[in-house]
Amino acid sequence: MKILHCFSFEQPHLSIEDIVEKTSYPKSTVYRLLVTLEKSGLIQYDTRDNLYRLGYKFLEFGGIVHENLDIKREAEPILSELHKATNYTVLLGVRQRDVIQYVLSFDSKDEFLSRSYVGRSRDLHYGALGIVLMSYMPEQEVKEVLRHSPLVKRTPYSLMDEDKLYERLKQVREQGFYVDIDETFVGFTAIAVPIFRRNGEIHDAIGIAAAGFKLEGENQAKIISLIKEAAEQISQRLGYIPHS
Repeated sequence: MKILHCFSFEQPHLSIEDIVEKTSYPKSTVYRLLVTLEKSGLIQYDTRDNLYRLGYKFLEFGGIVHENLDIKREAEPILSELHKATNYTVLLGVRQRDVIQYVLSFDSKDEFLSRSYVGRSRDLHYGALGIVLMSYMPEQEVKEVLRHSPLVKRTPYSLMDEDKLYERLKQVREQGFYVDIDETFVGFTAIAVPIFRRNGEIHDAIGIAAAGFKLEGENQAKIISLIKEAAEQISQRLGYIPHS
């Protein structure tokens, strides 16, 4: 397991020396384990570059998990329609402990290419979807997240003051959505809203991203309305009944 955790989106290919350094295991032990993992289809070895990568078996495992996510199954047709209606990038993210993981993505055909592709995990305070999820967390949980993953200055406009972050989270929860302008990518805006599950808990969020000038003024208000409507439909499919 420690060997498998060495691989990431940022480092999908590793040499045996890389793995030895990351695990602190003896080279002979790493080699023996890699051979076993390769026989099981969990690791593939590229003889041309002398590098290892995760094997085909993970595609099967990932498919099993992906196809059995209730949120994915219920959200996919609704988000597909939202994507067709707006032509913007549409994302669905799920909270996994202290990170957000993206499980659905419909990319736009314009200049915005989302780096939050399916399967990727980010810090919870990354982007509009993560901020929405954090806004429904108890303050102590937010403090724990920030202790393990401090705020990052991704652009000159990123919020770095924790006290102001708490004020923002309160405001997001009150208004039911969040608009990220230039804080994750300069020149781009993202709008996110929460998904409510049967018991009223918040584990998921959906978002739309596009060039900033496309999400201003009246169009921003229109998109907020559309995305909130989509979120309500998904929440209802998951069994959520809003209180009167």
